[in-house]
Amino acid sequence: MDRFDEEEDQEIDEIIQRLRNTLDHEESNFFDVYELEDAIAYLMDTNDLPFCEKVIDYAIKTYPQDSYFQILRSRYFSIQFNFEEAQRVLDYVEKHFAPTPEFYLEKVSVAHFLHQDINAIELLEKAVSMDDRFFEGHLYLIQEYLVAGNKDEAVKHAVRAIGLDQYAADDLRPMLMETSLNQINPGVLVDFFKEMTDRFPLKAPLWNGLGVAYVMRSDFKNALDAFHFQTSLDPDDAFAYANIAEAYFGSGDYKQAVEYFKLANAKSENVQFNPQLGRCYIQLKEYDTAMEYLLKARNEHPLLEAYVVSDVVHILKIQGKFDDARAYLRDFLQKSPDDIFAIQDMIDLLNPVKDAEEIKELCYTAINAMEYNHIQFFDFIVQYCYLNECPDIALELCENYLDDPDLVHSIHYYIALLEIRKGQTSEAMEHLEEALIMANDRVEQVFLKVDRDLLNIPEVQSLLERYAPEALLQK
Repeated sequence: MDRFDEEEDQEIDEIIQRLRNTLDHEESNFFDVYELEDAIAYLMDTNDLPFCEKVIDYAIKTYPQDSYFQILRSRYFSIQFNFEEAQRVLDYVEKHFAPTPEFYLEKVSVAHFLHQDINAIELLEKAVSMDDRFFEGHLYLIQEYLVAGNKDEAVKHAVRAIGLDQYAADDLRPMLMETSLNQINPGVLVDFFKEMTDRFPLKAPLWNGLGVAYVMRSDFKNALDAFHFQTSLDPDDAFAYANIAEAYFGSGDYKQAVEYFKLANAKSENVQFNPQLGRCYIQLKEYDTAMEYLLKARNEHPLLEAYVVSDVVHILKIQGKFDDARAYLRDFLQKSPDDIFAIQDMIDLLNPVKDAEEIKELCYTAINAMEYNHIQFFDFIVQYCYLNECPDIALELCENYLDDPDLVHSIHYYIALLEIRKGQTSEAMEHLEEALIMANDRVEQVFLKVDRDLLNIPEVQSLLERYAPEALLQK
C-alpha cells in the first residue's frame, strides 16, 4: 500500500516546502525525527532523489545518534541500484550502532541484490524478536519461508502481519509475485494461499494470490474458480476480471478471454487492456480487429508502443505485408534505437547478404544508444550471424568492441564462433584458448549453446580437455 493517503499529502507537502526553505534558502526551521522520516519516504516514493539526498544528509547531521537515517541512506543507494555503496553504509552502521529491526531488514535486502550467501531467515527472525510489531519483517519472512518451502512458518507470519495491519493482504500478493515468483515452488504457493483463504475467506487479494498460484501450475480451472470468487468479494476490481481473462487465454478459450478483457476495460478508469485484446484476436485469426486494438493501445501511452510492436509486426508478416512491417519497425527504431526485441524483429525481416550494411548500422546505433550492459545484444547478433552464415557482420562488431569491459569474458568466445563459421580454424582456436583462460566457466552459456556440434571439432575437443573437461561430459 502507499504510505501516504490524500489527507497526509497536504501535510507532507508542507514539510517538504519547509525543508526546501531550510536547505535551499537557509531559513531556520525545526523538524522532529518523524517529520524527517516521512519526508524521506515521500521523496523516495516520488523519485525526487537529488533533494532526498540533501534531506538524508541533513537528518544525519541533525540526529547523528539515530541509526535509522543511516539505514535510509543505504536504501537511497539501493533504489539507484548502487548496492556496493549501500553495503558500505550498512557496514558502517554495524560497527557504530546497536542493531535494530530495520538494520536486519536492509542487510537482508542488500545481500540478496549482491547475491551474497546470508542466512536471511535468521536475521529477519532476530528483527521480529526485537519488535514483534515490525510489520515489514513479517512480510519478508513470509517470502523467505516460502522460498525455503516452509509453508507453515510462512502462514504464521502472514497471520501476524494481517493482525498488525488489516490491509496486509494487499501488500502480500504483489510482493510474493513480483520478488520471488521464480524462486517459490508453485505447489507450496498454492498450499500457502489455500490456507490463507481458509483463514481469511473475505479478503479478496488472497483469492487473487491463490488464482495466480494456480496459473503458475497451469491449473486454469481452479484459477478461474479463485478469480471468480475474488470478483464476488470485490466486483469493481478491474484487474480481477483481467486475471479471469488471462486464465481463459492460458486455457485456450480466447472468446471468453475477449469477453472478460472487455469487462475489465469497462470496469477500469485508468488502465485499458487493449494489448491483451489484440493478442486474443490474433489467436482467433481476426487480424484486422487485432490490429485495431493494438494500434489503439499504441496511441494510449508511449510505453505501450514498445509493448505491442512485435504483435503489430507479427500481423503484418502473416498478411504478407513485409514492406509495411519493415517501414513500421524503421519508424519505431528511430524513436527507440536500443529496443533489442524490435531490432531482432527488424533483422529477421532483412536479408543478411543484401541488407548487410543496414544490419550493421542498426547494430552500431543500438549499441551507442544502450545505457546498460549489452551482452544480451551481442549474444543475439553473434548467434544470428553464425546460424545465417554471415559472420563478417558480427566479426566487425566484435573487433570494434574488443576492449569493452562488459564483454571481456565473452568477446573471445564470440570471435572464435565467427572464425569457425568462416573456416578460419587456426584463428578461432587462438581466441577460444584466450576465452577459456579468462572465463572457462562461460564456455557452455556463450560458446556451446550456439551449436553443440562444435564438440565434434578435434581442435575444440583438445582445448576443452585442457581447460574445461567438464564441458565434454555434456557431449
